[in-house]
Amino acid sequence: MRVSRERVARLLDRSRAFDLILRARARARVPVLSVLCYHSVGEPDENYEFDPEVIDVTPAQFRAHLRVLRDHFSVIGVDALCEALRGGKLPPNPVIISFDDGYRSCSEVALPILQEFGFPATFFVATHYTAERRLYWWDKLYYLIKNSPRETLVLKYPQHKEIPLGDHAEAAKQLIAIVKSERGLNLGRFMEAIIEGTGITWSDEVEAGLADKLIMSWDDIRRMHEAGMDIQSHTRSHRVLQTLPMKDLVEELVGARHDIEQELHHRVRTVAYPVGYSISHLPDVRRAVQAAGYEIGFTNASGVNYLWRNSTIDPFDIRRLAIDRDLSMPMFRAQLALPPLGYASDHRGHPEVE
Repeated sequence: MRVSRERVARLLDRSRAFDLILRARARARVPVLSVLCYHSVGEPDENYEFDPEVIDVTPAQFRAHLRVLRDHFSVIGVDALCEALRGGKLPPNPVIISFDDGYRSCSEVALPILQEFGFPATFFVATHYTAERRLYWWDKLYYLIKNSPRETLVLKYPQHKEIPLGDHAEAAKQLIAIVKSERGLNLGRFMEAIIEGTGITWSDEVEAGLADKLIMSWDDIRRMHEAGMDIQSHTRSHRVLQTLPMKDLVEELVGARHDIEQELHHRVRTVAYPVGYSISHLPDVRRAVQAAGYEIGFTNASGVNYLWRNSTIDPFDIRRLAIDRDLSMPMFRAQLALPPLGYASDHRGHPEVE
């Protein structure tokens, strides 16, 4: 139970047990890699028109997290991990700071804070939205739901469905579940069906204006890269890989890598899977990821990674620790020092795909 774990975490934190564990781990050089997964840094606002769940931390919380890393960890980038998986050595208590998607808050809020601490971070970017100035599909559907004048959305694709709009979060949850599970979904047609069902007047110009407020441009990303941040792939349009036909899967994987390398003249070696489902049980998807030129794949399955010399760790199934605003500092320290006591969730990364 989360409540009992919280209580245990607070007791251990008060006794400084987590500090002792992390110091001992550093001295013993226990090869445990933690990868933190963020999306956006900001202050929650009830008038926010997009998906509020992607705001993982406030600036104050993010600074508090980085202070823990400064005291006990060695912050590394994905290149160091690539070399370690080939037999290289990692520093004591290695950790990777990662951000998914490409929100503007990454350049405007997260970057200055990272620079305060002198830390690198890895930003996994969904390139279609950056290039085309389009809203991420989940933010777009949240915007449409929140601004709809209707009480019920009558969805006509991929099947007829009536969704009450009184509870915005519940309506969004139902629509997001379709994207995550419907094999072969035409995402463009699906979003058009939502626009029609919500009765919102929509245009490319309206969407581009909203995207400019929410999503980094290539110029923003270039400045991040020049500041020492690493830019890696989050596919092109953030589709759930296991729902795609092979042709689209290859386009998502190869296309994003090409986009980033062309814009930044920078080698792309890793991908964070959209939605974060593990592909360990999907050999065709795994082969496609590897064939696209990636050396490492990151999931959102909760956990740390044990890199023992004789371990059989799958480089395409690297676990991360999901961060959310409700995660207390004792629980944050717990998930780094004493996993799985402090895991924010028990998400194992296996979807139900129709």
